[in-house]
Amino acid sequence: MHKHHQESIDKFLELYKDDPANLALLLGGSIAHGFAQPDSDIDVTLVVDESEYLKRKNDKKLAFSLWDICTYPGGYIDCKVVSLNFLQRVKERGSDPARYAYADNAILLSRIANIETLLAEITRFPREKKAIRRKRFAAQLLAWKWYYSEGVKKGNKYLLYLAVQKLILFSCRLVLNENEMLYPFHKWMLQVTSNAKIKPERFDNMLFDVLKHHDADLINRFCDQVFNFLAIDEKSLDWPNHFLHDSELNWIDHEPPIDDL
Repeated sequence: MHKHHQESIDKFLELYKDDPANLALLLGGSIAHGFAQPDSDIDVTLVVDESEYLKRKNDKKLAFSLWDICTYPGGYIDCKVVSLNFLQRVKERGSDPARYAYADNAILLSRIANIETLLAEITRFPREKKAIRRKRFAAQLLAWKWYYSEGVKKGNKYLLYLAVQKLILFSCRLVLNENEMLYPFHKWMLQVTSNAKIKPERFDNMLFDVLKHHDADLINRFCDQVFNFLAIDEKSLDWPNHFLHDSELNWIDHEPPIDDL
């Protein structure tokens, strides 16, 4: 950790450690994950009591930034507020990015018994879902390969670029799944995937090839390489029905993601 980051964290702790509403203070983000640059911001999670959490949730103040603490130019502390009940929900049903947010966290302060155990449970890879995730991610890869071909046919650049992004996303998700690693969301995905041990030869280079100068031939070769490495039989995957369930009917049991509202 850079000296100015530690100095800024120490200043933050002096201001917040004695507030009884703060049950725990966790250091996360790029500093915790080992990705920090000298000018990186500082990510802190405040675990507060339930009444404080509900008040902040009602006031839409579960996230805020502090600009007057850091000792370096442009530095700020990015704060998120959660409760113990919220952390339990992440443990029970959180998405990969929700779980990854607590990976490698440093406990700056805690009045919660066994918080280390709770964080370990939150960030555990859901091995029991590995096989079905494999099928679902592979189906998405096939679906977006088809959408790429449609973009070529119709000269639709928007569809082409969207398909490329989705192909990168779901090929990385397949690799992360194979390595039993959590998906960290888009910002850190390529960096985390680069650390995966089990993946196709030249996989990281091929990702950048696809991003830089994709065409139909490269897309087909890329997808073939992923499927061959993972020994996935394309013909055995009923990708239209997987895609229907995961993408087209994602509104049936709960509110759809904001992209589809």
